Amino acid sequence: MTDGKFYHLECIKCGSKFDERKTATSCLKCGDSLDAIYDYDFIRQRLNTYSIKNAPISALKYLDFYPIIDLENVVSLKEGGTPLYHAENLGKKLGLKNIYIKDEGANPTGCFKDRGSLVEITKALEVGSKAICLASSGNMAASCAAYSAVAKIPCYVLVPEGTPIGKLAQTISYGARILQVRAPYSRCAELAVETAKKHNFYLAGDYVFRSEGQKSQAYEIIEQLDWNVPDYVIVPVGCGTNLSAIWKGFLDYKEVGLIKKLPKMIGVQPTGCATVYEAFDNNKKSVKRWDAIDTVCSAVAVNYPLDGNKVLKGIYKSKGRMTQVTDEETLNSEQLLARSESIFVEPSGALGIAALCQLAKNKIIKKDDTVVVVATGNGLKDPVTALKYQPAPATLEPDLDDISSYLNNKLYNLKATQISMREKELWGGQTPDINELAKYIEKEFGITITGKCLEGVHKNVARFITRGKAISEQDLQAIIEINLQEFSSKEAVLRVKDFELSVYRKKRAHAKLEIDFHGKRISVEGEGVGPVDALINGIRKGIESKDKLNFELLDYVVKIHTGGTDAAVEVRIKVNDKSGNEVVGAATSPDIIQASVDAFVRAYNALYWKNS
Repeated sequence: MTDGKFYHLECIKCGSKFDERKTATSCLKCGDSLDAIYDYDFIRQRLNTYSIKNAPISALKYLDFYPIIDLENVVSLKEGGTPLYHAENLGKKLGLKNIYIKDEGANPTGCFKDRGSLVEITKALEVGSKAICLASSGNMAASCAAYSAVAKIPCYVLVPEGTPIGKLAQTISYGARILQVRAPYSRCAELAVETAKKHNFYLAGDYVFRSEGQKSQAYEIIEQLDWNVPDYVIVPVGCGTNLSAIWKGFLDYKEVGLIKKLPKMIGVQPTGCATVYEAFDNNKKSVKRWDAIDTVCSAVAVNYPLDGNKVLKGIYKSKGRMTQVTDEETLNSEQLLARSESIFVEPSGALGIAALCQLAKNKIIKKDDTVVVVATGNGLKDPVTALKYQPAPATLEPDLDDISSYLNNKLYNLKATQISMREKELWGGQTPDINELAKYIEKEFGITITGKCLEGVHKNVARFITRGKAISEQDLQAIIEINLQEFSSKEAVLRVKDFELSVYRKKRAHAKLEIDFHGKRISVEGEGVGPVDALINGIRKGIESKDKLNFELLDYVVKIHTGGTDAAVEVRIKVNDKSGNEVVGAATSPDIIQASVDAFVRAYNALYWKNS
């Protein structure tokens, strides 16, 4: 080693060596990934084995294994030292005794990326960079932004449009400058390279120095297992940097004599983004770019993994394997882990659990094998996806009889429809009779509904089908949820029997309505800036002589469940009264206007009951 360095950078494919000031990202000859090659004799000489084995676990404890020259520059947020949980409850369900979860969501910004940022941002300072530039699908953006803030260096982040807001909220709060790009992660990565080169920024990302920080997960796993090596380590794969980094960590410890054997590495990807799995399944040594990807696991949604070839190398050398799992298996595993071990991870972090379930079922992992599953990120990173497919909780009136009835009927047991079944068309466009509907709900959703609630669901289903909308399982779940939110024994005081709208391009919308208020039929008209405004103004006009609530509309939210112009929509309207009471009314329909009217009427009735 020269210039006081105990390492050099080398291409994993062609073996070319590079000075890190010329490239620390990819090979300048063949374009493949770089690896840091160490002088292990040098590391052995300066390694304090007693400290390694006895000092408290922390990523900073392993500085001897990082490619850092000037330790004065180290940027740290006290990353690492994350828990390794013995998942006994989960193990019992799967028939396995020694399952461990490495909870990387316990890092400072909520994911494993912080270990890499420790080294990467430190290296940026070491070479005197004026700013950081990177592409990210979310987690790395938050991590680099946090470490850049501590290092007092600007950070520019390119992210794919639609990146989970939880991750962007972190990134923005740390002061980074975010550029949302209408392109997949791979294009963002290419643009980050070009931007860094043009503006002389330090290019951060899934490159060699990040990998060198993330390998500390392996060191900690060994220590937390009392210096024993697991049989298997399961890691989600996006860009591939994390799995290859963890494998490198085990190799480091074996090279310096701290362990005598190596684990088998298992990588897992979603079926909609299984680039590395495809290469492994075909016995290839290199990964091909996918034109399109489709998965709810946003943190690993990468159509061309930069370190995919590194992953394959580690998988083959460790005698491990790649596997793929569906989004449905992943989301189910996210819930399974949370309910078994109270560990809440983002969907990408649950990929390893889905793989574990699959491998246990296929008897590839045996009862006595020691398995470590790396849970890469905290569930609060992407709570929207976790909730998107789960039933919404019911909203009840503050009435003990209503609560008791809800509990006695066990309506809290409402199950979500399976993702693979969400688009299934029900009843061939024919309205089922009410008893057939009740039996179907009991079989598919796990609850028994009767009385007004069942009547409300049946009425909504009939309305969908009458309007020519083929009702799907997803639509039915939404209808059930909406009616459970109106779970009450109280009678409605306001009903809209019918309405007619005239909408113009240049004039105000006009509405004619037939409403029923306190049992009295009223014909009324209203105008507004749009159709919903005209309808609500008409209702106000019709009930003003008897209405004592003096209500105001506070919020109006529309959610589309599926694609297409005939998509079912869900509308939520929040209203309040002069006493400060607030309620939310919700409705679903293939017609946004109908859903809005129904939501408003439900909100008004709930507000009326509160005042009564």
